[in-house]
Amino acid sequence: MLKFMKIIAVVITVVALSACSKNEASEQKKTEAPMEQMSKEPSKAKTAQGVGVITAIDTKENILTLNHEAIPAIKWPAMTMGFKVADPVLLSGLTVGDKVDFELKAEGENYIVITVKAKNL
Repeated sequence: MLKFMKIIAVVITVVALSACSKNEASEQKKTEAPMEQMSKEPSKAKTAQGVGVITAIDTKENILTLNHEAIPAIKWPAMTMGFKVADPVLLSGLTVGDKVDFELKAEGENYIVITVKAKNL
C-alpha cells in the first residue's frame, strides 16, 4: 500500500510540474513578442509616464508587475512586465487589479518606478 501511495505521489508531482512548465512557456511567449517590437535605439528620455493595471506585487523584492499601455516616450509597446520600485513605501495601499498612473526613471539600461498612484474609478 505504501509503495502504491509513493507511485501516486510521483505521478501527481510530474503532472503538476508539466502543467507549470506549460504555463511558464506561454507567459514567456507573451512577453517575447512585445520585446521584439521595442525600439533598438536607446531612449534619450530620463523619465516616462505610463498607465497600467497591477498584475502582481512582490513586497519582498520590491517589484511591481504592470500590464501597461504603450509608453511612447521610451518607444515601448503595451506589455506586461515587472519593475523595481524606488521606495518600498510606493507599494503601500496598492492591490492587484488597480489601474494606476506611474512614472519611470532611467537607471542604467533599466527603468524603475518612482511614482505610482491608483486611479479613482
